[in-house]
Amino acid sequence: MSRKRALPNIVADALERIWEGATADDLESAVLDFKEDPAHTPTRNATEKAGDMLVKTATCFANGSAGRAFIVFGIADRTPGPEAFNGTQRDPADIAHTIFANTRPHLTVDAWSSEVHDTRLVIIRVNPGTAVYTGFDGVVKHRVGDSCLPLDGTEREELARVRGNPDPTARPVALPAGALDPQALDVARGILTGHGLLSPDAEGPAGVLDALDLLSNDGSPTVAAQILFGRGDVDRPVARHLYRDSAGDMVAETDLHDPLVLAAGSLHRLVRSHAETVIPPTAQTEALNNALLHRDWLRPDPVVVYQSADMLRVSSPGGLPPGVVAERLLSGPSQPRNPALVNAMQMLGMVEWSSRGFDRMWVSMLSAGFEPPGVDVRANSVDVVLFDGVADQGFVRALSAVREEFGTGITRDAATLVVLRYLLGGGAGAGGIGGTRTAGLSVISLERAAGLQQATEADARTLMTWLTQRGLLHRMTRRRDEWRLSDRTLAAVTR
Repeated sequence: MSRKRALPNIVADALERIWEGATADDLESAVLDFKEDPAHTPTRNATEKAGDMLVKTATCFANGSAGRAFIVFGIADRTPGPEAFNGTQRDPADIAHTIFANTRPHLTVDAWSSEVHDTRLVIIRVNPGTAVYTGFDGVVKHRVGDSCLPLDGTEREELARVRGNPDPTARPVALPAGALDPQALDVARGILTGHGLLSPDAEGPAGVLDALDLLSNDGSPTVAAQILFGRGDVDRPVARHLYRDSAGDMVAETDLHDPLVLAAGSLHRLVRSHAETVIPPTAQTEALNNALLHRDWLRPDPVVVYQSADMLRVSSPGGLPPGVVAERLLSGPSQPRNPALVNAMQMLGMVEWSSRGFDRMWVSMLSAGFEPPGVDVRANSVDVVLFDGVADQGFVRALSAVREEFGTGITRDAATLVVLRYLLGGGAGAGGIGGTRTAGLSVISLERAAGLQQATEADARTLMTWLTQRGLLHRMTRRRDEWRLSDRTLAAVTR
């Protein structure tokens, strides 16, 4: 029997936007997909087709790196408004069993039915994967933005290796109830109750920890529970914020000792209170979250934030997580260093159900006309630097025209934006698109596209082909691995 529960916020918000006239296709992301029941379309073997579709989507999400994901079954993804809600009568238990039985290794998902605008939908939650998953066809794909892209060769091997490593924040720890901060627990209880994820009569700290998957198999709290709710240590700050004014003088230095549930919000408020730049807030938020969630918590050092009138530098203890290299921050498989911690923060709504932090930082900075973040990777730390500089308003206007012509979904990922920036900026060495559009005649090679996207040439070709199919790019006829902006795109940005 399917369970009744509140819709996750990301699902509920997207469904309301579809009802109001958006299309599901434009709202899909690294953690959200919509599927129509083939029973509503002229097709043979609708049940078999539905199963194949859901298996492929579920394994794609499980092989991704963005955390918990959701498939909403019963929505036409290219139909706007109420007509998209054509629903499904399929049994959630049957769907979960189909996915389990047809994946290798077996992938367990959570599925339940929900009535939305008098339409029965099935919501399928795919938890972060612990292996590399395939259907019976043996094809491995992973979720990148709103697309499922092939994953093979060394990247597939690396994902398998990384996922074989244990999560340090999932280990049990001796933590008496008195060691937990009551205020932090109350904050989490209020959030979980409001989202329908915790019964109001759930008793004690164990109820909160259980709802957040922060108890080990024997019922002991995990390291993630200690990080999120453990009483602060006066000798070990969680984060340190340093602020310099426009003259370069130190104005304020603040150490935060609270448990992470409280310290994270305090750090964000500190940064906002000193914000004198036009650095996009989303980029600042992602830089802070990325450091807090993916740092090496076995090290005693705090996350250190250096802030000035024109710069934000966030230093995270520990190098990059296993399987992540500086040259592939925007692409390729990655596994969070601390999945249990990340999962709990997502459930609390303290981090986005979205793509990876680096991707969101790039998208935010590029969309506002700024240079992408600088990343300084060392053996014992990772520093992310955001400068405001001078925004390229010409690119911002051109990007707005592209989104109006093709829909916002087509420019949601950083890989597409870096290609557009190159082509609209006149290619290598151009300082911006400025006042003329002669730069729009630039050509980009596959090798250059792969370098900008920080991807393999195979993955870059897949994206460039997709952008060509959508009409954004034109593939050169004589040199098949070169592209330029399509005539439709050029017309849109020169109106």
